Amino acid sequence: MTLIVLAVLIVLLAIAAVFGMQLYKQAKSVKAHESQAISSLSAINDPAKLKDAAASQASIAQAQQQTAQAKQIAHGSLWNVAAKMPFVGSDIATVQGMTEVVDNLAQQTLPSLTTAVQQLADANLSGAEGQLNLQPIADAQGNFDKLNQQVQQNKQYNSLAEPKIGMVKKAYQQGKDQLDNIADLVGQVSNATHMLPSFLGQNGARTYLLAAQTTSETRSGGGLVGSLGTMTADHGKIAVGDFHPNAEFVNGNNGTAEEHAVFNRPLGFSFDVRDTFAVPDVSRNAEMLNASWQRSQYACNIDGLISVDPVFIQKMVEINGPVTLSNGTVLTGENTAEYMLNTIYKDVPVAQQDEYFEYIAKTVMDGAFGNMTVDKMMKVAQSIGDLAENRHFYAYTFHDDEAKYFQGAGLAKNAPESETNPETGIYISEQNPSKMGWYIDRTSEVTKTGDKTYHVKYTLTNRMTSTEMATCTSYILGGEQKGVGGVPVAPSGTSAQRVLIYAPAGGSIGSIAVTGDVRDRSNATMDGKPLNSSMAYIAPGKSVTYEFDVTVSDKATADMKLDQTPCGKMTNDVKYNY
Repeated sequence: MTLIVLAVLIVLLAIAAVFGMQLYKQAKSVKAHESQAISSLSAINDPAKLKDAAASQASIAQAQQQTAQAKQIAHGSLWNVAAKMPFVGSDIATVQGMTEVVDNLAQQTLPSLTTAVQQLADANLSGAEGQLNLQPIADAQGNFDKLNQQVQQNKQYNSLAEPKIGMVKKAYQQGKDQLDNIADLVGQVSNATHMLPSFLGQNGARTYLLAAQTTSETRSGGGLVGSLGTMTADHGKIAVGDFHPNAEFVNGNNGTAEEHAVFNRPLGFSFDVRDTFAVPDVSRNAEMLNASWQRSQYACNIDGLISVDPVFIQKMVEINGPVTLSNGTVLTGENTAEYMLNTIYKDVPVAQQDEYFEYIAKTVMDGAFGNMTVDKMMKVAQSIGDLAENRHFYAYTFHDDEAKYFQGAGLAKNAPESETNPETGIYISEQNPSKMGWYIDRTSEVTKTGDKTYHVKYTLTNRMTSTEMATCTSYILGGEQKGVGGVPVAPSGTSAQRVLIYAPAGGSIGSIAVTGDVRDRSNATMDGKPLNSSMAYIAPGKSVTYEFDVTVSDKATADMKLDQTPCGKMTNDVKYNY
């Protein structure tokens, strides 16, 4: 009897080995098909190729063939049995779900996407007297709304159990990244078809405040406001008015008692236009800037706020073409941000800098939303999504019926307020009058430690060197800092940053450990949101680091992200260990 049992076990093990080898070979085949499909679909993220019917159809046809084969293999009898096995069963079921979602995308959604883009591309966007013909964009809203609903099937993908096997986990992540990219593109273009007609006056003339910020003197939501102007839009006809330096708007106090309490030392902010963005809620920024404008000699009815910084301006220069300044400097899609955030303070006398800034901002804004083509619209739509996410661009409307496509679409961020998509907010404001923001690098590491818990490590580093310091004036370096409570003076070239840390909405942060020169630590509430406040003094070549644990809301459906003060490049350096 023992021999019979042993013989049966040997046979079963042999069958299992054959079964496992076949499954392994088929899994490699599925991975190969999906990888080829993802490679083909990567071209769809290029708006120019989406417009090219032959190129996009060829890419989609190739992807369709690969996804269909992967789906067929993954739903064979061998896989259906394996999906019910312990340990590997969950991963097998995930792969089956992956192949279904990706195949549906390739077979149904992407052909509709290229058709919608090509129909829009064939439309004439040029109206009379140089104005933009908004009707074709408005007519495309239904098509892109329907596509946006279809492409949200990546939520179904995200609901699949995360794989445990390395090879499967890698393939899962590749597919997720590709689906997210396509969903972002469709969402951005869909929102643009709604936002642009409203923004450009299809529903009646609109006048927006234009705020130009400089992140070389940081404020929580961006930087010091250097100038204010207006942009009017009436049924697609755009006119950018003159920009006026901030000195013309030092005309009253806008801040609340809570806001002043947070920023009352070592340099007390007045909350005139210069300091408006020290508050990281753009809803408050729009209120305060409009109040300053209405107290000025330029007062007029305002429909909303558009705020830009040098990174936004650099991106628009990249899209629209170089800008030549009166001193012969040619600004491009590579050097504009650095010129506006650092070089100009070395090369141009202080008395002439406002004139340069105003010319650059007016020239770029004149071109950003004018002479619109479908190709340009898609490039702007893609860019604005990233620029707004990283706080380089804000678009806020005072019209409730249009808000869905402005602040409601993420174009005007506040401090953390979503429980389902949690963010921890870390915002800095320079309190040593200087242009040291260009030299402050920010690096972060976020590690997931549990289902709803994370560990954050955030470091500020002053990369100013003695050689670089010799090229800088006191206008860049700032003066000596007296510190807080009689602490010894911090030398010129020291950045004095007020650091605000916000927990995710509905979540919490634990005790905060610091290294480096961090002073004046306290808890506070501003505009109804609790925060931790401190002063970080960062001398040349030195760093400060904050570390803390975070718990997000039980309602969270996505991994936590960091929301930060923008810097002189598109993104701050963040490593997510998920």
